[in-house]
Amino acid sequence: MVNLNLLVRQFFLENEYNKLAEKIVLLRSDGIHIYSNVESQFETSSIGALVSGLWHAAQSLSAMTNKKTSEDEFRLSFDTSLDGLHVLPLKIMGEIYFLCAIFSSEENPGKLKRLIRLLRDNLEVYLSGYSKDQSANRTEYLFKEISDDEIEKLFSFGGV
Repeated sequence: MVNLNLLVRQFFLENEYNKLAEKIVLLRSDGIHIYSNVESQFETSSIGALVSGLWHAAQSLSAMTNKKTSEDEFRLSFDTSLDGLHVLPLKIMGEIYFLCAIFSSEENPGKLKRLIRLLRDNLEVYLSGYSKDQSANRTEYLFKEISDDEIEKLFSFGGV
């Protein structure tokens, strides 16, 4: 079984990608984070929810242009010359994820955005050798013979 969170954490720490921007978060498309260099769990969850919603809203608006464009061609940036947010989509194991970098007082945001694109590309290559857990398609039960009494004992709160 592949533990995506551990693989991604190892990738970020070994290559010191966690130091590229003040806040870096890798999210599933539903906003659940896979990796974050943000210490606050609340802030990480907030970033996940907001970035996911922002991306989906921007995607819906861009669909109004009637142009057929692949999702991985897009990027989302909201910034000034020093501070901002940069979001890139990436595919991991056939699913869309978002790489979000939040920066402040950045002397060269163009360089940072290029480094975030390289990070995305390197992460996709790094994870391309892994696939989803095949055990989800298993045909055998984990426990072959278990009685109703054993189930009752397992889920009872006896002694309370």
